[in-house]
Amino acid sequence: MPTVAFRVTRKRRAFVNAPQVRKVLDATLDKEVKPHFIDEFDKVVSNWKHKPIFQGRKFVTADAIWVNIFPTGINKLIYTYVTKGTRPHVIRAKNVPYLVFMWGGPGSYKAKTGTGGTFGGPGIVVGGELTVRRQVNHPGNAARNFESVILKKEKQWYSRTMENAWRRAIRAMSK
Repeated sequence: MPTVAFRVTRKRRAFVNAPQVRKVLDATLDKEVKPHFIDEFDKVVSNWKHKPIFQGRKFVTADAIWVNIFPTGINKLIYTYVTKGTRPHVIRAKNVPYLVFMWGGPGSYKAKTGTGGTFGGPGIVVGGELTVRRQVNHPGNAARNFESVILKKEKQWYSRTMENAWRRAIRAMSK
């Protein structure tokens, strides 16, 4: 499952369990960080027909502060297959006698997403015709690694946001 995690600095470790600090860190994670990362994941699937719903869970310990963003709903497996990739496999007709689909030969499908986390393609078959088969050998798909792309893109924002939260919390303790 997708996870976004960063460790806190050691010199601040002693303050994590202080009630004022914990309150500020929890509020920042709930009101700023989780919604921001959920929006980033929602952008990835914005043009998907079968979108998963993303949720977040926060963890604050003496060693780390992290947020876990994960797909939920009936389409969460689709997201997992795309982001983690699949091996080659056979697809057979189950509840119908035949599979019916558009196909223009190997390489005719232009995906909505690309390896390396790019997204926004058409998701269509180019130059295809209607094909009827009892089973097909799916070639599998390469992992898209959306989490690592989002992590790389948002690391600086997360660090700045949490650093500001630490500053607010420590200032609140000194009042």
